[in-house]
Amino acid sequence: MIDSIPQELSVHRRRRALVPAMVAAAALFGALVTGCSSSDSGSSSTSAAAPATGPLPDGGQLIAESSRTTQTLQSVHLDLKVTGIENLPVDYVKADITNQPQGSGQAVGEAKVRVKEGDPTWTETKFLVVDKTLYAGDGTKYAPVGPAEKVYDPGVILDKDKGLAHVIAEVKNPKVESRETINGVNTVKVTGTIDTAVIDPVVPRIGQAGGVLPITLWIADVAPPTTSAAPLPSSAASPGTGPNLVRAIVTKDSGNVNLTLSGWGKSVNVVKPAG
Repeated sequence: MIDSIPQELSVHRRRRALVPAMVAAAALFGALVTGCSSSDSGSSSTSAAAPATGPLPDGGQLIAESSRTTQTLQSVHLDLKVTGIENLPVDYVKADITNQPQGSGQAVGEAKVRVKEGDPTWTETKFLVVDKTLYAGDGTKYAPVGPAEKVYDPGVILDKDKGLAHVIAEVKNPKVESRETINGVNTVKVTGTIDTAVIDPVVPRIGQAGGVLPITLWIADVAPPTTSAAPLPSSAASPGTGPNLVRAIVTKDSGNVNLTLSGWGKSVNVVKPAG
């Protein structure tokens, strides 16, 4: 009996010694989990943040802010897709676009287009637009096709007078519908109408019949960019933040044109082919 007492004390001592070690291990595990979570959260872009809550913004004000932000954009990535609309010169375009140097938009990407007006066949090609001239090729070698505006000129997207900034500003009866996430970007959905003469430069020949068309915009659900306490000057280049246009869908009859934007403000360099 007496011999068993030291043995029991020894067991109790070992158990007491294990408790701090177990607590330390649990704390270390918790720290690692918390650290991983913080790292994952910190590596996410602001566009993937939790959706905003509270009242929806005013449609007219949001349209005005988005137009102003788009007007100061100098580069963007465009994904344009036409569905169910005949006789347009373009079926799809995927391109990086810049409006620099000003007045001579440049672009690089791939597209499916009708090379000549009225051409019944489509041509899929990689392309460049430099100095308003369209070049087609295989991605390494390009040959001039002719004036880009005769086929499709993506550079018009960032044109200050007739590009997307103008389209956004001219949306009539804007109505805020909801908040939605588009490609990981929190947006506000706005519906309205657009005069065909306004949208036609961006989507050539969609407005041949005249009139107005339904349009839906998805605008990034963020505050407009500022410099210190003052609003960003309209002459300053957009840093790529603010209430950018994320998507616009123009509906015509049973078809539509989907324009999805990304890469706002990212550098775009287009080199003119030699020869």
